[in-house]
Amino acid sequence: MKVSVLIPAYNSEKEIYTCIRSLLEQTYHDFEVIAVDDGSTDRTGSRLDFYAKIHPELITVIHQENRGVAAARNAALKAAKGEFILFLDSDDWMKRRTLETLVAAQARYQADVVICGNVYEGRITTRRHVRRVQIPHKRTLMKMLMKDRQVRNYAWGKLIRRSLFDGLQFWEGRVFEDVQLIPQILLRAEKTVIVPDTLVHYNTRRPNSLTYSLRPDILKDMLEAFQDQARCIVAYDPTLTRPARVMLARVRLVIGSALALHGRFDDPLMDQILPFSEPSPSTEFLVHRNLY
Repeated sequence: MKVSVLIPAYNSEKEIYTCIRSLLEQTYHDFEVIAVDDGSTDRTGSRLDFYAKIHPELITVIHQENRGVAAARNAALKAAKGEFILFLDSDDWMKRRTLETLVAAQARYQADVVICGNVYEGRITTRRHVRRVQIPHKRTLMKMLMKDRQVRNYAWGKLIRRSLFDGLQFWEGRVFEDVQLIPQILLRAEKTVIVPDTLVHYNTRRPNSLTYSLRPDILKDMLEAFQDQARCIVAYDPTLTRPARVMLARVRLVIGSALALHGRFDDPLMDQILPFSEPSPSTEFLVHRNLY
């Protein structure tokens, strides 16, 4: 079974080698790598070209003007030839048996999505994983997603059947684009399996990492992405309205804290998130389109 590993890359010249090396060392070999250089201003593009020249049968590089990570992921998706997709950020890396473990789990359980645990590397290193293999019902899966622990809101760390992306794409021109798309993908999947292995190392040490610093200019996108996720989940199961409101209250608290940290007390966004504990109005979950 062929897997397409998709890497959006922007100004990652110091980290891209570790990312690519982790793929070259994989114990599973039926895969391709599609890396999209999203208009990098450093040597990321030339380094990717160098790796592709050495491994032309494995690595394909796409160069485009800087349009953001969502556009880079969409470009990689269009070029992917694999039956399954795995996203990997250019400053992250995977353990040697990652693809082998995920493909084996997919074959054993005939899953559309296989989710693994991850190691969050930053100022404090944390692990997010389950203790045993789980095949949750979609309702349980949505509750896990909204808690953002064993099932993360991000595109990476998931082996996903390519056909689940048909008619969908990442939210271009914004950040937190995977927060908006991932619930739609998981709701389309007939079966999702969560394995206990911690296989992906996610790097939050880079100064321009979204996780490293919630900049004021991205907070509006953050709020809208989680609101869209809530609408999608509540449209699937209205009984999840309460946990969706709890999730949004938590997101508002994070946004309010980030604005306060930057001294942006008069930011118009502050009016949308205060008070943090106030239940979301019912109109917040009105759905005007079929999201999945």
